[in-house]
Amino acid sequence: MWRQLWNAVGTSLVLLTVVVVTAAVTPLMTNNVVSGGEDDGTDEEISLTLRPQEVSLQTGEEKTFNLTLRGDLQGQCVNVSFELDGKPVATTPPPMLVCDSPDSYPVVLHTTSYGHATLIVHTDPPTVSVMKKEAITITADVLGWLYTIAWDISFLPQIVRNWRRKSVMGLSLDFITFNVLGFSCYFFFNMGLLWIPSIQDQYFQRHPLTVLHVRLNDVIFALYAVFCVGIQIIQCIFYKRGPKQRVSIPCMIISSLLLLSVVIWLILVPTVDKLLWVDFLYWLSYIKLVITAIKYTPQLYTNYKLRSTDGWSIWQVILDFTGGSLSLLQMFLLAANYDDWKSVLTDPTKLGLGVLSIIFNIFFFIQHYFLYRGASIKIEEKELVKGGGGGGGGEDHDKDKIKFYDNEAATHM
Repeated sequence: MWRQLWNAVGTSLVLLTVVVVTAAVTPLMTNNVVSGGEDDGTDEEISLTLRPQEVSLQTGEEKTFNLTLRGDLQGQCVNVSFELDGKPVATTPPPMLVCDSPDSYPVVLHTTSYGHATLIVHTDPPTVSVMKKEAITITADVLGWLYTIAWDISFLPQIVRNWRRKSVMGLSLDFITFNVLGFSCYFFFNMGLLWIPSIQDQYFQRHPLTVLHVRLNDVIFALYAVFCVGIQIIQCIFYKRGPKQRVSIPCMIISSLLLLSVVIWLILVPTVDKLLWVDFLYWLSYIKLVITAIKYTPQLYTNYKLRSTDGWSIWQVILDFTGGSLSLLQMFLLAANYDDWKSVLTDPTKLGLGVLSIIFNIFFFIQHYFLYRGASIKIEEKELVKGGGGGGGGEDHDKDKIKFYDNEAATHM
């Protein structure tokens, strides 16, 4: 008897608290969404109404609310997002875009636990971007394709050099490993922001007053980079390299931790309400930024050990430097044309890629043109024997020994 009475009281408490969940849902007036209106100079009032205002639910139930638009948006659209204020008793409905047609939208609320909260509706007015001069925007687009071409071509000299020598000696395998991971992350970041509308909506929800700097050339470049690095990986597998030339343990640890973080994000985004897929894409961009900050270091160290830049194509460095400079110039032109310098910081990956590539390429220039200018790899005879392995004699045999040692010397950390 007492147990039945306790169960009855518990059920009523659940229903009572859930009533409070939606009791505070009230109509929302959207201000300054559209100004102007009728010919007589009066402003038309525009409102969004959410019905019903009161409902009783049990845990695990779903309720569909009706979001109704009253007024004329004059062909414009409004970004609408939702927030649960109070105890998280339900899943937050996803954001939506409200336009003149249709004038009614379903909003689904799924209860997950007991408690009470207030469902709040937020609206963002449509963003209008006004440029100073169209010629500047056209110039920025041209620069975008120019730096894309420069960066795309920059992969070819190293591939051609490896092919001609049938060897990857002097090339850091850590650099290749970091490259394939970094550019894969960069491709998914750009692809999501450019081609997935829901992620674009989430971006403007996070940054409602900024300009999205991702362009088609960014996606094409990232995809092409992954393809070219894949070719270099195949070269590293089949071309001659030293028996000790392999991916270093620090590189494997760093790469594994970064991949593990990606898996963790893939688990967290669907389960944590405040995390959006755009946040996951930004994490991928941060991975690319971290990799760019460290990936050149192994190659710099390899050049230092060999006291030579043989095996490392200087044309790759020149083109990479050109691409980074044009990329930064494009960002600054767009920011100046829209007077939106804050937006430069909303794409830290693109900014960081340009800055870091310029800095590291300057170090490569110093190594190639000043420190080791015209230097070939010089080693002692006993080291030649150690690296050469048997067979033949004379000049050709010495060359084989030198090549074999170069691979061995390129091993680091």
